[in-house]
Amino acid sequence: MDFGRRNKISAEANMSSISDLVFLLLIFFIVMSTMAVNGEAVNLPRTATGESVAGAASVTITRDLRYLVNNEEVSKDMVGQRLEQLMASRPANKRTVILNVDRDVPTGETIELFSTLKVLRCNPVIATRAKKEE
Repeated sequence: MDFGRRNKISAEANMSSISDLVFLLLIFFIVMSTMAVNGEAVNLPRTATGESVAGAASVTITRDLRYLVNNEEVSKDMVGQRLEQLMASRPANKRTVILNVDRDVPTGETIELFSTLKVLRCNPVIATRAKKEE
């Protein structure tokens, strides 16, 4: 009779709970990364079509007139130089610049930016949001 073996506790690690935890963390980070906002929050104007367009660069003008080129803050005077650096190696048909301009920004600021883009031979595209059906 071997009574001692019956009461021994197994010291093996159970990996199923750890793999469940890792799987849940993976799902959490995937969901959170899709919800993350890239760049500055800007109140874009609404249009009937809110189509997305890929661009070589993006320029954001916030409500408080801060300028961001590819999500990096630059001074207003440096926007042209920064875009020139980004577009130097691109052919003319690949020089699309997405403009994320807050709807409360004065029109003159946007026109000055368009002038800069024209000098650099860039193709500006204004980012908008689609109107919600009511």
